[in-house]
Amino acid sequence: MTNVKLSEAWMILANPIGFFKGLLVEEESHGRLRNLRRPILFLATFLIIYCVTIPVWIMINDWVLGISVIPILDFHYGNQVFLAIHKDWFPLIYSYLGNTASSWLLCIPVVYIDTILTAPVFALFLHILYKHVLGGKGHYGYALAGVCYGDLPSLLFGFLPFSAAIGLLWTGFLQFSATAHYLYGLSWNRALVPLILFGFSLVIGWSLFGTVSPPGLLSQIALGPYGYP
Repeated sequence: MTNVKLSEAWMILANPIGFFKGLLVEEESHGRLRNLRRPILFLATFLIIYCVTIPVWIMINDWVLGISVIPILDFHYGNQVFLAIHKDWFPLIYSYLGNTASSWLLCIPVVYIDTILTAPVFALFLHILYKHVLGGKGHYGYALAGVCYGDLPSLLFGFLPFSAAIGLLWTGFLQFSATAHYLYGLSWNRALVPLILFGFSLVIGWSLFGTVSPPGLLSQIALGPYGYP
């Protein structure tokens, strides 16, 4: 099973177009995409790598922010869940514990659960958009596969300093345009619409979607006795 996931990961990075075409072929011949557990397990596996390195990438990003002329945290994350951990969850947890190390350790299950729960919710949104709004052909499993497999570039590169654009654009293309075109059968003109809307949403507000833990709600929770870190 591990070898299969590594093979799929390499295919996504080396030949993403071929990988998405292959998904549709397997779906038509074996009904692969009706197995909703497979893409979720793929996401859960590679998310472990990201989670166990939380202390490392947080230290790197804090250092980069410290030497930046204009320290804008959003530039260093290609995933809204990762950004929410740094901006919202960590300060909240720290305010009650007063210890940096233990606060980041508690962030590990938070980011893991948040990402896993966000995937099927986000996939439902995309499925409605692709099938019922843009007129594509497919079922919910198509969107879930697009979200879970397409998130790999964000998991691998979306937390490195100044790499947010790389992870975000790569993941955005796979989750939006590649999924819409190769799995739902939409023309490229229609398949680019979700990607354009996604880019527009980033311009008017980075935190519009991408996590099931609303940053606006978290910011309303009172800080603990240790205050903001």
